[in-house]
Amino acid sequence: MGKRTQLTCDDCYFRQSGLCALRLEAPCPTFRHQERGVLTPPMQARLIPRTLDTAVLAFVAQHQAA
Repeated sequence: MGKRTQLTCDDCYFRQSGLCALRLEAPCPTFRHQERGVLTPPMQARLIPRTLDTAVLAFVAQHQAA
């Protein structure tokens, strides 16, 4: 296994673009890894579609008819 490199604020898109005003020891929650001058999107949890119950469907149908 390879060693994991420790990310620092200097690896952040905002710091390298001169958009960060923070001076922290570790990356903040808004850290975005700098990759070839492109802002990478944050990691997001996979969303699971929620089924609508009959009460919600009736409410939507009622308001669409109005």
